[in-house]
Amino acid sequence: MAKFQPKTIDELKELVDDLKINLGDIDTSLITDMSYLFYETNRTDFSGIESWDVSQVTDMSSMFGYAKSFNQPLDSWNVSNVETMCEMFSGTESFNQPLDKWNMSSVTSMSRMFAGAKSFNQSLESWDVSKVESMSYMFENAKSFNQPLNSWNVSKVTDMSGVFCGALSFNQSLNAWNVGKVKDMMDMFKDAKSFNQPLDSWNVSKVKDMRSMFAGAESFNQPLESWNVSKVKDISRMFSGAKAFNQSLDSWNVSKVVYMSYVFDGAVSFNQPLDSWDVSSVKNTGSMFSGAKSFNQLLNSWNVSKVEHMSCMFSDAKSFNQPLDKWDVSNVDNMSCMFKGATSFNQPLNSWDVSSITSMFRMFAGAEKFNQSLESWDISNVENMEDMFEGATAYTYGELKKA
Repeated sequence: MAKFQPKTIDELKELVDDLKINLGDIDTSLITDMSYLFYETNRTDFSGIESWDVSQVTDMSSMFGYAKSFNQPLDSWNVSNVETMCEMFSGTESFNQPLDKWNMSSVTSMSRMFAGAKSFNQSLESWDVSKVESMSYMFENAKSFNQPLNSWNVSKVTDMSGVFCGALSFNQSLNAWNVGKVKDMMDMFKDAKSFNQPLDSWNVSKVKDMRSMFAGAESFNQPLESWNVSKVKDISRMFSGAKAFNQSLDSWNVSKVVYMSYVFDGAVSFNQPLDSWDVSSVKNTGSMFSGAKSFNQLLNSWNVSKVEHMSCMFSDAKSFNQPLDKWDVSNVDNMSCMFKGATSFNQPLNSWDVSSITSMFRMFAGAEKFNQSLESWDISNVENMEDMFEGATAYTYGELKKA
């Protein structure tokens, strides 16, 4: 028979903090809140916790957060009334126990549930997640996790930001997921270095944020041309460092996108047409193709009239050599390093209105083939032209001078 029967979470916390007390001696049947109960605990002996009655508990958020030595079986727990499990096992570096028998039918939030749970790799496919609304960063840096989840009913989820961010091992099919209510997919597969599964059946029509969605997803190379991205406002860093990605995106409706900085930064394989994109709402294209060393596609039809930042846009885009003379760059204020290291680029730019630009720092540095006249440029507002043509060995027109 249990020796202790706490009525509140404070009473329970006092008991579990007493390392002399065995957890099996505590009757938890009256407790409704177990949030942060073992957060950063010094306890190493969790024996007896498997017998706890948690049937009245509704909140288990951060319950074992950063309890680094915790690895006790919990599969017999009745969690049918729990509504939030956000950060429940976050930072539990040792935890790797079966949870597949849990009744999850009341849970609405799983955000960061296994974030940093480096050892966890157990089946969860039987879970009823039909009421879950947030899965943000659920498996972030869960480096071992690689279990099927395709049968999950995620139809109520609105936030999938960072779900598999840094989940280095994860490579399972998700194409059956109904993501029709999701609005945020920022960081979703960021640094998920093994992931390479089809996602073409997804309905992403309500998503507004795809920042860094596949950034650092080094293996990913799947078709996405069927996606309806018409509500997306931010795709900055979306494929940054996605070294294998080389799929058609020309059909995308990006007319609402405002931010395109670093989209293909370091996407070394990408070389697909983008000339049909409507970029008329875009304000920032800084580093957009930086290090995209294969990219060499037409972009001259783009309406860039609202763009303010083009710094490093084609830096180290070693293959790029396409006309850009039709661009309206009159609102751009920064072109620093724009063609730095773009070793193939040699196109006329004399028609550009650069009167708003304040920085041309290293703009053509290392652009070995560039040799075009820029004499018509109005550089009266430029404040920094340092090393503008450094290493541009073919350039013969001399330094630009203000009138």
